[in-house]
Amino acid sequence: MGSGVQTPQAQQQVQKLKQADANVRQHEAAHQSAGGGHAGAASFTYTRGPDGKSYATAGEVQVDISPENEPSATISKMEQVKAAALAPNDPSPQDLRVAAQADALKLKAQSELRQQGGTAGAGKSDGSNASGESNNGGVGASASPALSARGAVAYGAAQGLVGATAAFGASRGASLVV
Repeated sequence: MGSGVQTPQAQQQVQKLKQADANVRQHEAAHQSAGGGHAGAASFTYTRGPDGKSYATAGEVQVDISPENEPSATISKMEQVKAAALAPNDPSPQDLRVAAQADALKLKAQSELRQQGGTAGAGKSDGSNASGESNNGGVGASASPALSARGAVAYGAAQGLVGATAAFGASRGASLVV
């Protein structure tokens, strides 16, 4: 066989890798775009194809989920963090965990704001966000077992990262440590 000629299996694998690369890059770009100043740069894990080229097969975007000094600012920030987590068409289990964590921090800030005698100006006090979705977005602790079956093993737990950062991630068959 001459150089540059690939078997049908190798050609098929390259096509799958190209599609995975496009999907992962699109997924992480959606997080970055919606996350604004709270989202960092995307980082990728690469797989070398039979053609010798590297293709992104997993990725992550770090997001700042630390509470702000004022509850109203925290509410606004967590709405943006949740929007960023759910921005891709196919949110990963890690994305869903970050969205749930943002909801929890938003609810805490709303409670603090009420205790201060203010209103939840940046968020609605009826448990919905600016787009009218429920705060849990259908994601709660009860969803975790089902999500684990879909590949949550590829991600580090987002729990316990309050005051730090979390990561959104897309994985297409490669493991990724957050």
